[in-house]
Amino acid sequence: MNPFVFQSPTKVVFGEHVAATAYEVVKDLGGTKPLVITDKFLIENNLIASILEGLKDGGCEEVVIYSDVPADSDVDCVNKAHRYAKQHSCDSIIAVGGGSVMDTAKATNICLALGGDLLDYQGLNNIENPLAPMVAIPTTAGTGSEVSYVAMIKDNTDHRKLVFGSRYLAPDVALLDPIMIVSLPPKLTAATGLDALTHALEALVATITNSPVSDALAIESARLIFNYLPRATKNGDDVEARSQTLVASTMAAIAFSNSGVGIVHALAHATGARFKTHHGITNAVYLPHGMRFNLEYSKAIYGRAARALGFSNSLDDNEASEALIKAVELLLVEVGLPSNLKALGVPEMDGKELDEWCALVIEDPAIMFNPREATNEDIIGIYKRAY
Repeated sequence: MNPFVFQSPTKVVFGEHVAATAYEVVKDLGGTKPLVITDKFLIENNLIASILEGLKDGGCEEVVIYSDVPADSDVDCVNKAHRYAKQHSCDSIIAVGGGSVMDTAKATNICLALGGDLLDYQGLNNIENPLAPMVAIPTTAGTGSEVSYVAMIKDNTDHRKLVFGSRYLAPDVALLDPIMIVSLPPKLTAATGLDALTHALEALVATITNSPVSDALAIESARLIFNYLPRATKNGDDVEARSQTLVASTMAAIAFSNSGVGIVHALAHATGARFKTHHGITNAVYLPHGMRFNLEYSKAIYGRAARALGFSNSLDDNEASEALIKAVELLLVEVGLPSNLKALGVPEMDGKELDEWCALVIEDPAIMFNPREATNEDIIGIYKRAY
């Protein structure tokens, strides 16, 4: 018997145009004056108009918007958003955007609800009380931050990603509206889709808290991504494909929130912090190499997944696992993503620089869930194979 605990505190609402109901949802949660956290692109391109109209129609006396969120959010951004929320006496948050916006909103909510310095709460399970009401509306299908317990915020001083993890960080409600992602460009569609696939495949082999429930979510998420991501990438107006990838992203996030991720995310976090690469694309490059690194310890799980997904009929787990890894590599090609770090603009590292980068990987919290322990030599080997 394998004892486990599974939880998913976020209520998920899926459907076309549900984003417009955000204010009604906030009011049901007890909020009266939400801070809308989003980014400038969504504002300038009028992509959140229905949400803002819903606020006004619902009786919100003042629509307060913070949109100065960078592509890779940092501590300074969170502190500015918190000050803005206090200045306008906001008591709740509506987050509309991708992973950076969601993580900014979660971290801002820590400060809004608990006060003090954001850095006091970094790490896992350092938040012991419920936060202010928060509604999350994703505009990408990849990060899954709308249901996860984690926020990643960059510390520009130390050039590293800080992790904040607590069940209280999960938004109260996630509104999954496929109309919100139809304008996502092909490259970002592909990149965020591979981020979600990485969540699913790493959650499957996480060693500490995985369960049959999270496994089922991860495998079905992977199936939806393999089947629908190419369609969504080629035709952004394909609402059915958009819908399926959006649901898949949320399912994968619920899976990894219960099971953890692993070495691929640790590598991507360290690389992104050092070289400002896109998280989803960086995950995509490392994913086949991370899977091969874990193969000795995870072949039975990979083999089972390969057979469930229809990539192999072989009962030989090594053979079936290789078919799954090949399917990942072929998906990268099909959706037009690069397959090596050089194509991402990552320079060749050696000596002290490589040692310092390895330390970031080893220290990343994601790696603690990996099924195989990694040494500096192992990490350098993966880096060189991925280069």
